[in-house]
Parts: sequence; structure tokens; C-alpha cells
Amino acid sequence: MAETKKPTSKINLNHLPDNTIEIEVTIDQKKIKEEYDRVLADFQKNTEVKGFRKGKAPKEKVEKVIGQNEIYQQVINNILPRVYQRAVEEQQLKPIISPRAELISAKDDKDWQVKFTTCQLPEVDLNNYKEEVKKVIAKETIWTPEKGKPATKENKDLQKAKKFQTIIDTLAKTVKVTLPKVLIDNEVNQKLAALVEKTEKLGLSIDQYLATLGKTAEEIKNEYQQESEKNWKLELALNKISDEKKVVVSDQDIDEALNKISNPKEKEQLANQRYMLSSMIRRQKTLELLQNL
Repeated sequence: MAETKKPTSKINLNHLPDNTIEIEVTIDQKKIKEEYDRVLADFQKNTEVKGFRKGKAPKEKVEKVIGQNEIYQQVINNILPRVYQRAVEEQQLKPIISPRAELISAKDDKDWQVKFTTCQLPEVDLNNYKEEVKKVIAKETIWTPEKGKPATKENKDLQKAKKFQTIIDTLAKTVKVTLPKVLIDNEVNQKLAALVEKTEKLGLSIDQYLATLGKTAEEIKNEYQQESEKNWKLELALNKISDEKKVVVSDQDIDEALNKISNPKEKEQLANQRYMLSSMIRRQKTLELLQNL
């Protein structure tokens, strides 16, 4: 009879009220030791040590030259993604962002304790969105052309854009969803990193750039947070409505959208990102559907 293999890690799952998921994993020290030896062996093949030919120095010498800290850092880089992926598969999770990993305990000859923080798509309560959208659309002032003058395309497009914005604002106020803190933090941090990169390209420090805006770092962070929360709320709401209304995007829809783009560079970029373009078209179709409720 085949011997049952003992698991190399123990997993505890913690669902927080805001839909954040904490995955606490205990990694067997034997697994850590195996990975350490594997990493050290890789270093041994490529490390030059005085008095020895490349790849021929004893592991003890290589370990001293490289240093345990660097070896363990590589162990962490190798083992944590595998542990996380295994935990996600075993717990049948569907995370929507890369996890934040925290090494809780990592002592020699002891099991490691690791915590991954991530989240799944939260549930959305559309509430009475149909009634609210109908109300605001009915209140919208419809542009009427002067007698004898046909409505221009620009005026029609402006009216349509205003209606879409009204629908978007109404959905943001009406639908209910608890957004995971880790999701918003992740997006805010990305925006802050992009801001730092932008200021560096301008040859300014972040403080100098903020001074030109007349804002503090905390104010910018709060703006990013509110913006991210509204965008996610809207995205989730429109996706759920699209699913309920069975809104689909065909290849023909995508091709027609591409044919309307006059800028060759922009057209080529979107042609290579058909999934993103499909999402944009689906969103547009859903807003048009809501406009005609």
C-alpha cells in the first residue's frame, strides 16, 4: 500500500468583513531546507571562489562568499509564489490582485509562518438602480434645435455624454458594495508610484510638484482613494448589469469600432488589445441600454 505523503504546508483562511482574504500558511522547515540546498547548488555552479575553478568550490565556501541572507532571499523569491499558488488552488479561490506577502516568522530549523493578503471580486447589490436611473433620465433636459436648424452631430454626442455621466453618477450613489481595503490600497499605491515617476521625469521632487498643485500628499492620496472606490463600484455594477442583461460583444462590433479610429498608431494598439476594446464596447452597450430604460 502506497504511503500517504504528508503536506508540506498548513493553510488557514480568514475572510475579513470588507471581503479581504488573509491566507496564513505554515511551511514545513524540511521544505525550506530542501529549497535552500537547491538555491545554494545553483550558486555553486556559477560562483567563482579564489583557489577553485568556477563551479568546483565546496558549498561551504560558496555559502560564505554569497552570504546566507542573499541565499535566503532567493529561497523566499522561489518558494512563496509556489506556496501561494498551491493555497489558492486548494482553497478554490479566485483572487483579482497579486497578494501582499508578509513573512511572520522565519527562524532556522523552524517552520516558517507566512501571511498572504488578497481579495476576490465582492458581491454587488444593484439595489433599485432601474427606478433611480429612470428618474434621472426623465429629469434630463433634452436639447431642442432651433426651428429650421437640424441637430448637429456635436450636439447629439454632447447630449449622449451628459446622459451617460448622469447614469454613472446615479449608479455610484445607488448600488451597494463593500470594497476590500487591500484592493483600493493596491490601486492607490500604483497611482502614487506613477505620480513619483512622473515628477522625476519633470526633474521635480514630489513635494515641489505637490506645491505647484497646492495640495498635500495626504490630500492626493485621499483623492486617489475616492476615485478608485468610485471606479471599482461602477465597474462592478456595470459588469453585473451586463451579465444580467446578457450584453455580448461580437467580432463584428470590435472590427467596426476599429474601423472608426483614424489614428493609425491608436488603431494598431487597440487591435492588439481586443479584450480591452471588447470590455470598453460592452460598457458602452450597457450604458446605452440603461439610457433607454
